[in-house]
Amino acid sequence: MDGDPLAPRRDGRAGVDLTAIWNASLSILLDQVAVIERAVVAGIERRLTADAQEAAGREAHKLAGSLGTFGRHEGSRLARALELALASGEALEAGPALGLSRLVMELQAEVVRPLAPSSAPPATATEGGTSLLVVDSTAERGRRVVEAAAGAGWHAAVAASLADARALVNQAPPDAVVLRVDTGDDPELAPFLAELGARRPSVASILVVGHAGADERARSAHMGAGAVLEEPAPPDAVVQAVARVLARDHGPSTVLAVDDDATFLVIVREVLGAEGFAVESLSDTADLWATLEAVEPDLLLLDNDMPGLDGLSLCRAIRSDNRWSRLPIVFLSGSGSPEAVRAMFAAGADDFVPKPLSVDDLVTRVVNRIQRTRAQTQRLDVDLATGLPTERAFLDDATRLLSLARQDGRPAVLAVAELRPARPPKLAAFGRRLRQSAAPEDAVGAWAGGRLAALLYGVTAAEAQDQLRRVVRAARAADADADADTPSVAVGIAGSPDNGTDVRTLGAVAERALARALAAGDDAVEVDDTAGPGRTDVVDVLLVDDDEALGTLVVHALNGRGWSVRWLRDGAEAVELVDQPGFRARAMLLDVGLPGLDGLSVLRHMARQGRLRSTRVVMLTVRANEGEVLESLELGAFDHVAKPFSLSVLMHRVRRAVDG
Repeated sequence: MDGDPLAPRRDGRAGVDLTAIWNASLSILLDQVAVIERAVVAGIERRLTADAQEAAGREAHKLAGSLGTFGRHEGSRLARALELALASGEALEAGPALGLSRLVMELQAEVVRPLAPSSAPPATATEGGTSLLVVDSTAERGRRVVEAAAGAGWHAAVAASLADARALVNQAPPDAVVLRVDTGDDPELAPFLAELGARRPSVASILVVGHAGADERARSAHMGAGAVLEEPAPPDAVVQAVARVLARDHGPSTVLAVDDDATFLVIVREVLGAEGFAVESLSDTADLWATLEAVEPDLLLLDNDMPGLDGLSLCRAIRSDNRWSRLPIVFLSGSGSPEAVRAMFAAGADDFVPKPLSVDDLVTRVVNRIQRTRAQTQRLDVDLATGLPTERAFLDDATRLLSLARQDGRPAVLAVAELRPARPPKLAAFGRRLRQSAAPEDAVGAWAGGRLAALLYGVTAAEAQDQLRRVVRAARAADADADADTPSVAVGIAGSPDNGTDVRTLGAVAERALARALAAGDDAVEVDDTAGPGRTDVVDVLLVDDDEALGTLVVHALNGRGWSVRWLRDGAEAVELVDQPGFRARAMLLDVGLPGLDGLSVLRHMARQGRLRSTRVVMLTVRANEGEVLESLELGAFDHVAKPFSLSVLMHRVRRAVDG
């Protein structure tokens, strides 16, 4: 029998029950064979349509990958031969179809042949709960942490040195290790932390240091520490910190697998699920953006060859979206040619795994990619001047919170704060006060120009103004008690939805309020005074296109670049909106082939009403003939883009229209 790539491994991890997966997938596999069989019979009878031939070729492609992963290499070879014949681009004639019928019969025999039962032993649950190792040269101090851990129901032990700790970890790896300050200068510390992170599952590490300044935090994160505590750190505080790190880093990582092959999704779910991953699967790319928001995966497995929007286009779109630009993406591909691999990496892939799958290869690449991304995030997302999230990390969090506020119908506030003079120690101290005053779900971080920002969820502008005035007064009082040279603080506030619903718009309004606060003098907190009914509703881009897949892609690309967007699917709705006195779009992407009122009619209406003086219109069409282009330009269109288009080219045209 063919070798089993899903057989139990020799590293002690539980194998995957291949027989159960095969039995669960058998009806799907037989349905795929039936699609191919019907196409071949239709070819013999000279009634095969191009769509049916294409569908059969796709099912053969899926079978080639699935059967190979199950170890049915002969079945995979037969499916690949059928795929090449059906997907050649030429209509299948009766003679060749007759020859393919023999391959279909052999393929069906391969699929119905029973799979030998897997010899993998059943996985058993681990016993004992959370375990903690405390590395501390002071026995009494270490003992108090052990007692606090025992009070939380944990098993804990103390090691007096890194050498003792390494021996204990090799004997029985704990869930977490706490290392006290006096181990900080040990040259073996960095290698030891690296060893903890490289274990599977990895061991969380927490450093307790004398002074947890920005430099020390950055150095600790670079070495791989999961958290840094500052002395004095009471035993209960140490245990709570360990619990937070374990909840953050040792909850199940979530993988979202996108593939139109149902059998393959079953395989991936079982393989990664056996390794402790939470796996979500998706077969329809039209639901990708909504699924990303709902699942918030740690890694995306993306099939390269799917109907509709292919994997490369989706990868490019994800990379252009600030919310998901750093999401690890691993391609699954039946083609491992140098050209195909180069195309995947050029589109933004982090790695690729060829089909048929090697289970160990898939697991290793997924684990390594998630661990590497987490380590990079710890290093890159901390602003050294304040110890808070960087501007980019803050924008990601703020965008997510604003999206949540829109969904829940709740208010939100963006506040931008500036200190004069903006010395790093004072900026960091005020940032800590700002973070302490905010709710756990709020976002606080760095802002452009050496400023700070906060996105406060579920509060109004007036409530935020009162809250931030208290923060400013407390900062002033603390500096006065310390007899310090006290900087002045100014804060500008913008509220959502009154001032906008995206970070870019709210940021501009908050900075306008900040300018007034700076002019007002010391410790002013100003709210934008243009809020309220009757103000102009301005968006950066109005998209008018009835193509759901393309529209979703464009909207996410625009939002990812910080532009506010409205999306309409009908020409008549567009005319009604642009005729409203309080509405203005800086740019408009207008599809020509709209249902009802077409795009050229919308453009003519806007020209008659004088709307093209304030809105630059970029026409989108699949019929890029010279006469149509000239007509749209003569009517007053700013630009013209033919479908299908490069997303990066379209974004460049939009930037010219919005900023020009």
